[in-house]
Amino acid sequence: MSECLSHPSTNASNIFSRVIGLTNRPLSNEASLLNAGDKRWELHSGIDLEQDVDAVAEKLKAIGDIDQVTHCPTAYTAHDKDYQTLKRANVTILSNAVKAVETTCPNFQFWTLQTGGKAYGVEFLDKGIEYNPPLKESAPRIPEPWASNVFYYAQYDTIKQLSEGKRWTFCEIRPDAIIGFVPQNNAMNLAQAIGLWLAMVTSFEGIGTEVNFPGNEKAYKALHTDTSQDILARFHVYASLNPEAVSMKSFNIADGDVVTWEQVWPCICHWFGLKGVGPDPSKKTGAEWVQEQKGQWGSWVKENRLKEGALEATSWEFMSAIMGAITFDRQYDLSACREVGFQEKTETVKGYTRAFERMRVARIIPPK
Repeated sequence: MSECLSHPSTNASNIFSRVIGLTNRPLSNEASLLNAGDKRWELHSGIDLEQDVDAVAEKLKAIGDIDQVTHCPTAYTAHDKDYQTLKRANVTILSNAVKAVETTCPNFQFWTLQTGGKAYGVEFLDKGIEYNPPLKESAPRIPEPWASNVFYYAQYDTIKQLSEGKRWTFCEIRPDAIIGFVPQNNAMNLAQAIGLWLAMVTSFEGIGTEVNFPGNEKAYKALHTDTSQDILARFHVYASLNPEAVSMKSFNIADGDVVTWEQVWPCICHWFGLKGVGPDPSKKTGAEWVQEQKGQWGSWVKENRLKEGALEATSWEFMSAIMGAITFDRQYDLSACREVGFQEKTETVKGYTRAFERMRVARIIPPK
């Protein structure tokens, strides 16, 4: 929403006159941290896309002038450990959303489908599938039986079928690990987990404390291309406004630089006044260290007047998986998005520090 509101354009037709945010969980205007002075935006909570199409459409119809909506940049994921349950849930969410929008928004023109690196089969490398980074959108889908466990494939096929013969079209956007701030808690928020961990280290052990990277040497040196939420959102907007260039295509999106944790970890720690150093298998991981402090979580939150519930809702397992379990290169080829004119990039570390700054404003981590 923020990028839709701030989108610069010399073409008046490319400036959004209204931006409507939809969420399932309650979210107040104040908590969203969106620009209160901009009167073009509004938030509507309680939109449960797992309900049937008619129920979702009724919720949308209650929004004034919903029929004027033209573009739908979207990001949503259901979570489950079972592959087939996960696929059914996420296909249902997408199908319900698209059909409800079609019903209520006759001027609808474009949809962005956000997927990710699982499209390249990164969960199944131990099965011997072909995997050749830098990862490129032209790579074929992974073979069966593993392909049936990648719900992104089913989502793409679903939206392609739904768009056939229609006035609207879509594109698929594939970020690498997304680095950003979320007003409500999100189980797959790496920046929140790292930010809370390092903020607690600063509080409990002091400025200048050495913090070991929580994975092994292979993970520390593996190549990747993080995707900050700002760059990702800008491409959602860019794609929406350039349908002739992106229609039905897939695009990797990332901050621009191919990096390793060895490069970015010391810089992330430095932002908290800490010294980031390499792996040491004899030391506790970040997740283990945070869990050891669990008895002090409440007092730390109270003393620093922080938002309650953030620590409890953070997925420390996700942090461990991204920083420790991924020991292989996964860097993206970005030539496709460059070829359609999207040239924006940012430094990888800035994606993290912007997220931490927003976390401070939201009282998720303490101020300096």
